[in-house]
Amino acid sequence: MSFINRRKFLTATAGAVAGMRAMPFIADVKQELLIPTDKPDEFGFRIMWYSTVPPIDPETFLLKIGGLVERPQSLSLEQLRRYPQVTQSSRMKCVQCWSSRATWGGLRLTHLLETVRPLNTAKAIRIDCADKWYEYMSIEEILSPRVLLVLSLAGKPLPDRHGAPLRLIDPSKYGYKSAKLITSIEFVAEGKGSMACDIGPYYTPGGEIQPGYDNPLDLGPNVRKKIKGGEITEY
Repeated sequence: MSFINRRKFLTATAGAVAGMRAMPFIADVKQELLIPTDKPDEFGFRIMWYSTVPPIDPETFLLKIGGLVERPQSLSLEQLRRYPQVTQSSRMKCVQCWSSRATWGGLRLTHLLETVRPLNTAKAIRIDCADKWYEYMSIEEILSPRVLLVLSLAGKPLPDRHGAPLRLIDPSKYGYKSAKLITSIEFVAEGKGSMACDIGPYYTPGGEIQPGYDNPLDLGPNVRKKIKGGEITEY
């Protein structure tokens, strides 16, 4: 090797080593994970996940809609925001006897039906989520004026810990039916209830809120209310 070429080689090698030192080793890179917690957040919600996963990148997010439809879609977050947006105040009730009320913003599923045009054979949808959770809902259920695909919470973009960038809210049903981290919606010929039914005896396929008692965490740690069943509208 000539002196000039050897000098170029040593200079390039030194630069590469310096660059490697400036970059963290892969083992040192820590990615944020969505972790369950029993401590209520500022909205009064406890955070639960089926499995521990990192947040979804909103820049690359695509909602895939397919199955028994005429026009399958892959919709970005920006495309979802172009649909007519509404807000509603809803109390989400957990099957573990607590609840909290918040103002949710997003779009009705009727707009998506107009876009994809379900076939006559489509009787339900299957919702799949990034944490491997899934839910089924009938077409009749998703047409309810209180069911919302959520993009915002309290006037701000939906936080990661609440299932960003897209989640569902159905205030007439227990929280496990309000799927988070939604990545796909498939129109199917038959609904099959809920993934929660595979987990424990406290869950039903429909998830309807039953009469009983509730502890609204947004109203205080020791508050107890009697409820009549269905969506909680009394407080």
